[in-house]
Order: sequence, then C-alpha cells, then structure tokens
Amino acid sequence: MPIIHFLNVLEGDCNIIQHDIGDRVTVIDVSNAYNDYDTPEERAVKVSKEREEMRTRTLVPSYKVDYRQKLTPDNPIEYLRENIGTSTIFRFIMSHPDMDHMDGIKDLFDEFQILNFWDTANNKTIDPSQRFPRYNPEDWRFYGKLRSGVVETTKRLTLYDNESNLYWNEDRLHILSPNPGLVQRANESGDYNDASYVILFTPPRKGGGVWKIIFAGDSDDHSWDHILANHGAAVSNVDILFAPHHGRDSSRKYDFLDVLDPKVTLFGNADSKHLAYACYPGPPYHVRITNNQAGYVVMDVMEDCIDFYVKNFDFARDFRSKPARQWPLPLYSPRFKAYELFSLS
Repeated sequence: MPIIHFLNVLEGDCNIIQHDIGDRVTVIDVSNAYNDYDTPEERAVKVSKEREEMRTRTLVPSYKVDYRQKLTPDNPIEYLRENIGTSTIFRFIMSHPDMDHMDGIKDLFDEFQILNFWDTANNKTIDPSQRFPRYNPEDWRFYGKLRSGVVETTKRLTLYDNESNLYWNEDRLHILSPNPGLVQRANESGDYNDASYVILFTPPRKGGGVWKIIFAGDSDDHSWDHILANHGAAVSNVDILFAPHHGRDSSRKYDFLDVLDPKVTLFGNADSKHLAYACYPGPPYHVRITNNQAGYVVMDVMEDCIDFYVKNFDFARDFRSKPARQWPLPLYSPRFKAYELFSLS
C-alpha cells in the first residue's frame, strides 16, 4: 500500500507518494531543496535576510503553541535519500510555475533520475537577471529548459482534467484541474494559481471503496468552481486535503469545503496570522495539522486505516494527551523516523 510524505519546507510545498506498484515515486512540487554543491547564487540566497525571515516568521496566535518546526525545515533531496532510499523519481508534478513550488528544482533534477515532468501549458515569464532575494534564479532558468523540452532525460507532459493513461490509473491519480479554459484564463490574466494542478489520489479501501486524498496546489476560486461543477461527487467527503495555497487566508471563497468536508486538513508553513485555519473543519470531528506543529507528516495508507506519524514528539505528545483523548505517549517508528499520532478509519 502507498505511503505519503508531507514535508516541512519553509513557505513552499513538497509532497511525496511512494506507490505500491513497481516502487514508483511521485513528487509534487519542491521547496528548500539543495545538494552538496552551492553555486555563488545559491550561497547568496542561503545567507540573505529574506531567506532568514522565511525561517523565523511564524507569528503564532497567543492561543496556540509555537512548536517552532519552521526553524528546522526539511531538505527534500536529503529526505528522499535517507527516508525513502531512491535514486529515481517516476514523475515530478509541478503544480504551477511559482518559485515556492520549484525552489531547488535544478538540484533535484541533478541528483535524481526524473522520468516524467508534469507541467502546465503556461506562458509565465520572469526576468532571471532581476534580484531573487528568497530564491535561486538558476531554478527559474532551469525550469525554462524543462518547459522548452531541451532536457532530454525527462519527458515533459502538459495535462488537463479527464485525461488518463495506464500509469496514472495504476497509481490511482486523477487530474481534477486545470482544464484548457483555466490555463487560458491564467495566461491572459497573469494569475497562475487557477492553472494549478489539483490531483485526487484514490488508494483502495476495505470493502471495495477508496480513500479520497486531494493535493490542491495553489488552486483558487475558479479552479474550485470548475471542480465542483465537473467532479463534485469525486471530491465529496474527502479523507485528507492538502490545503490549497498552503492554507493561507488569501481573500478567497471557502464554500467548496462544504462539499469536501475533509476529515484531515494539512497546512504548510506561512505566517500563522495568514493561515485560514478557522475556515477549515476542526474538532471534535475533524483534524487540522500544520507543518509548524508537526514537522513532516507521514501517512501509511492501508485498506482499513491510514496511520499518521509526525516528526515532532512534543506535538504528538500534546495532541494525544488532550482531555478528549488521554491516549498513551506516542511511540517512535524507526521505519518512518517519526512518532505515532492517530489512525483514520
């Protein structure tokens, strides 16, 4: 059965799926990735004031505990080597062409054999000579090579909802968005969030059903209008939602959550005052977890349950000891290098 890894990567996204067929690995977006060799541009980014601010600005509300996991972010390249032990990535999906979703993409492609690259048919341009205080301009230049098809070791695919093939079907990946109209709109407006991939992952569930797990990228209102109109039944009552746009409060509509009603919502890192935490379903029947609380999160997907593990012991202990639970102290899993949190069934 598959295993999902939700990494703690500063203010970007990176998710990894270990599939249960052929040892295939899918990586969705990348951030805070770097190998052992730093170019002058990489070194300048690492020591910049803006990068340091990304590590330290959490601004957690007074009623919540600041577990300070943002200070120790994950490096996806190290994580893939040490926790998954792979040298090949079957598919890398870049949800959309924003720098916080391709931060370290050049080093990732240098260190791993990446067979398939999912991109969107976007026309975004950035002047790589301009100052990139938080990101490495080499990543944008390398993305340009990927987009133009000159990286011969990787097959670039620009895909839309309702498309499928044998490999996606075997790995139970379904594209919900974008469609051609959303990409055209993004290209005309220059707002590429609504051209973001939204992926539904449906591993088998005991009794003949499926788990519903949504990787939402930076999808915005037009994306969800399209998804609800065309895939409403597929996204109703989902089990796990990777919150769109890292869960940020970005003056968007949240009525799509009435249909999704996710049992578990996972939020990336941003200033906590900018997280739309309260807009997503919460206790007592739903769970919300942020990277700043948990560090990385590992989900071991089985037919009868999904077991959740987190890097941060303190958060696992506090989560399990709440009065409504009063569970024992979390056990450490050497397999996942993380502490047990709960099971979703």
